[in-house]
Amino acid sequence: MIVQKQKVDFEKSSVEESLFIPLLVKVKESERGDAVFTDTKAQEIINSISLDINRFDGGNITYHGILVRTAILDSIVNDFIAKNPEGIILNLGAGLDTRIYRMDCSKIYWFDIDLPRVIELRRRFFSESERVRFISKSLLDESWANDINIDISRPILIIAEGLLMYFTESELKMILNILTEKFSNAQMCFDVIHKFFVGKGISSKFKWGIEKASEIEQLSPKVKLVKAWSAGDYHKNRQELFFRAMNVFQSTRNRSQVLLVKLG
Repeated sequence: MIVQKQKVDFEKSSVEESLFIPLLVKVKESERGDAVFTDTKAQEIINSISLDINRFDGGNITYHGILVRTAILDSIVNDFIAKNPEGIILNLGAGLDTRIYRMDCSKIYWFDIDLPRVIELRRRFFSESERVRFISKSLLDESWANDINIDISRPILIIAEGLLMYFTESELKMILNILTEKFSNAQMCFDVIHKFFVGKGISSKFKWGIEKASEIEQLSPKVKLVKAWSAGDYHKNRQELFFRAMNVFQSTRNRSQVLLVKLG
């Protein structure tokens, strides 16, 4: 029996198109004998769609960055769930993120927020439930925060993976203002790129980056850095020899960082 694969189309170099890059990295990583994580949901999605895989191959530096950020963010989320099994997780720019399938989120209240066209695509592969909800709005539309229909006095963790570099600094300040006003005392984890990569990117150009993790506090007086991880320090055996050698320079080590901050 021949199964007809679904077609997925976004305009070339659109921000939405970037959601396939991490998905393919997760599939490739899952196929390794020494995989850092296994993602059967990502494999299921890729196997069901018609996609030009070569179009989304960013090479070793992109693969390594996504590998590291996925592993670190998974650890942060797992720790939050262990301490707050009935807490709230806001997944900003959800795309086709599969994290909810890689850990025990059975009691967590989970909200996936993304642009209408992306949520429409997400509905092909993911379902809503009593505890899992989709919000189909831009993060710059502050009304999305009012759609969190649960007691927000619960512990809240906000995830923004592979997202913030697609906004300008002024747009980021707007988003952080919404988050700090609506979800005071929440924690937020996200990845950032070094400013060297601004204007570059695989599917669309990055608009924002930083050199040092502490710079994140300059965007809002209500954002306090808790911890930072530099990509160059992790899974060094997966990095090309050139980048391993160049990790002695802060700019190379910090080509991608994961930050954990406190809001409010």
